[in-house]
Amino acid sequence: MRNYESMIVLTPDLSPEEAKAKVDEIGQLIASRGGEFVRFEEWGLRDLAYPIQKKQKGYYFLLYFRAKGDFIKEYERNLELREDVLRYLTLRLEGEIPPESKKGKKR
Repeated sequence: MRNYESMIVLTPDLSPEEAKAKVDEIGQLIASRGGEFVRFEEWGLRDLAYPIQKKQKGYYFLLYFRAKGDFIKEYERNLELREDVLRYLTLRLEGEIPPESKKGKKR
């Protein structure tokens, strides 16, 4: 399995608890498809660089997980279908998943 890092920006219409619940749902999706959801870092509600769907802010989350290469297409398709996800970007990590930063909160 490969290591991945995924930045997800959720709509600001959610409460902080609802936003964390959405990230947990995404983690369950990863686990249900044979991957391993390692952790996420919550960056909180931040200003967007430009308006997206007439929204000026978004909840930022950085997810780390392990999965097979063919899973990413399904993962991104699932994110695309969610109305609460404004933007996402998934990168394959060359090395190991980095240690938890001081900002991050363990799952």
